Amino acid sequence: MAWYAASVVMYFQLKDEPQDDFYIWENVYLIDAPDSAEARRKAEYFGRLEEGDDDGTLTWNGRPAKQVYGGIRKLLTCAPSLTSRTGDSETIEDGTEATFSAFMVSSRKELEAFIRGESVQVTYEE
Repeated sequence: MAWYAASVVMYFQLKDEPQDDFYIWENVYLIDAPDSAEARRKAEYFGRLEEGDDDGTLTWNGRPAKQVYGGIRKLLTCAPSLTSRTGDSETIEDGTEATFSAFMVSSRKELEAFIRGESVQVTYEE
């Protein structure tokens, strides 16, 4: 068995009106599976478990909404920890890299704002 990090995309869909903007969550699940196909199947299962409208109480910007499973954006094998580097993918321990993302910003000012957690324009590199 190996460990995978699955980036599951969930989004909020208004129930009663069209929308142009979509609020997105990217949930990262750690998955123990024998291969990537099974890890993908499990990730989809976990994402679909999150779908729904909280018994009719879910809203987005004050309007009735539902949370929808969008798909699996990426699936990565977890890297061994920096301390062990044994290559044993069956062991998740302190320092194991679960996932990563790559972005491009256009200035040092935007870089520093990104590091501070402020809103900036980024290019997501896949």
